[in-house]
Amino acid sequence: MAYRTGRIQEAENLLRGLLKQSSDHIESHFVLGMLLGRTGRWEEAISHLEPVLVAQPTRHEALYWVAVAKKMLGAPEAAASLFEKALIADPQNPIVLNELGLCRMALNQVEPALQAFVKATGSDPTGPAYYYNAGIAYKRLDQFYKARDAFQDAIRLEPRGIEAYLELKMVLEVLNLPQDALAVLSNAVEVFPGEARLLTALAAAKSQVGARKEAEEIYRSTMAAHPASGIAFAEWLQQEGRFEESVKCILTSLKAVPFQGVAFYRLAEAKAFKIDGKSWIGQAEPLVESPILDLKEKTYLCYALARAYEQSGDAEKTIHFYDLANSSAFALYNKGRPFNRRELSILNDQIISHYSAKAVRTPLKGASDSGKPIFIVGMIRSGTTLLDQVLSSHPEIKSAGEPVFWIKESDRIHKMNTQELSREAVSEIAGQYLSAIETAAGQSKYISDKMPLNYFHVGLIHRIFPNAKIIHLRRNPLDTCFSIYSTFFGQGPAFAYNQANIVFNYIEYQKMMRHWTAAIPTGTILDVDYESLVEDRENTARRVLDFCGIEWNDACLAHEKNESSILTPSKWQARQPIYRSSIQRWLPYEPWLKELKELKAICS
Repeated sequence: MAYRTGRIQEAENLLRGLLKQSSDHIESHFVLGMLLGRTGRWEEAISHLEPVLVAQPTRHEALYWVAVAKKMLGAPEAAASLFEKALIADPQNPIVLNELGLCRMALNQVEPALQAFVKATGSDPTGPAYYYNAGIAYKRLDQFYKARDAFQDAIRLEPRGIEAYLELKMVLEVLNLPQDALAVLSNAVEVFPGEARLLTALAAAKSQVGARKEAEEIYRSTMAAHPASGIAFAEWLQQEGRFEESVKCILTSLKAVPFQGVAFYRLAEAKAFKIDGKSWIGQAEPLVESPILDLKEKTYLCYALARAYEQSGDAEKTIHFYDLANSSAFALYNKGRPFNRRELSILNDQIISHYSAKAVRTPLKGASDSGKPIFIVGMIRSGTTLLDQVLSSHPEIKSAGEPVFWIKESDRIHKMNTQELSREAVSEIAGQYLSAIETAAGQSKYISDKMPLNYFHVGLIHRIFPNAKIIHLRRNPLDTCFSIYSTFFGQGPAFAYNQANIVFNYIEYQKMMRHWTAAIPTGTILDVDYESLVEDRENTARRVLDFCGIEWNDACLAHEKNESSILTPSKWQARQPIYRSSIQRWLPYEPWLKELKELKAICS
């Protein structure tokens, strides 16, 4: 009774007194174990609950509390096993299912975790945490539409859940729904006025729909009230190309919160490797082993240190921190969604078979005759952002950035079977795509789409937009793959953060592009070498514009003055005058590149 009515100390004293009189009294061990668990004394809780399980091995509550204790003590595998035993007695218990899912997530077993969360929502449709956790799992598995629905359900059930708003905003951005993201954040700041994370997210959403002046005002006012939020403002300033201003915001944030891996990462992004004239390596490097930093902050910090050492010319230290950074990023994002090489190869072969030369040369009924889209494809980190900046400097071309339209819609379209799509369905798909890029870029005679991974979907794109031009940007394979290895993508592609996976994916990409080049009619795809763009920008740009049927404009010779936002990791490089240091960048690191060096023989 004391325990149930909140008189915790009284309950504990009574239970300890009982156990002095009778050390094997099971109920006293059980209630004391629960009490100790509720007050965070997990190891002692286990010492009282384990005798209960010896006497009553299937007792549901005891299994649950020992499992919770194991989880809190950092043993998710042992905890998961106990939660599963607890579910034998009560298989639909949503609390236990949710806890099991959290353990599976901690073990990077994302699909089993998702199954547990979905069962929890089925058992208790009123539990917002179950939907939120399911949303996180869907997001990890790149199932963004389902993630969106799950986060919306979490907010519907618990409108005061800040994290759900932030996650939903990120998912909507991936789905290229910036207006929806803005609406979500506008609602959120009404529920949580003055909450810094929501305000900076609202500012980002405003910028995404073109309200850049309003965005800047929100960033500035938020940083004035919350100096630590300067790091979010700095990221936005860097996207806008205002790197010197971003450094001031980073230092403001770093002063407010000294232990920030992301702050040093942003300094490295701005090529600011000194604070008050002194290298910050000595300040940052000891933080790598600090328990204060979580894995994500450590990942940011390792990438920052790698960049700093690369700038200083210390190749061994550079690669050491790139290795650490990739190991941490892999654990964060890719361990729970393994890169299946066999499945990728089979999928690519199926695409090649489906889009044979005969099939791909036949436009679908209802195909658009628009030549407005200009597709820039290739492997990521091959220079697509630079080419996009050069082309969108032309007054007749605007950039839509990297729309995910074809990546997200291709599965749905293929499930409808492209051979059986009606004229109306094809026309609708074409209209939806044109609307998406016009929303992102604004009205323009031509709009560039620089999503490099559209190389998977060239066949589908050509059958729906047979008059659209496709620019395939190529770069030295070793430079490309080393650039992938040295770039932080967040939850980026599944092949990232592992050299062998990067190499395998690159070889598969080459296979796909060889097929498209052979299958699609001449005059649709133009191969452009990154090295040519760097060495001879004018003639290369003239060649591309001529291929697209667009008259030359000298504005293409000053791409660094292009004021459009850049959201990709190339935001600094693509704004600089042409420089050549990115050619043969891999060479100083050859002794440590392990699997990447295989490309040297394969691609020679």
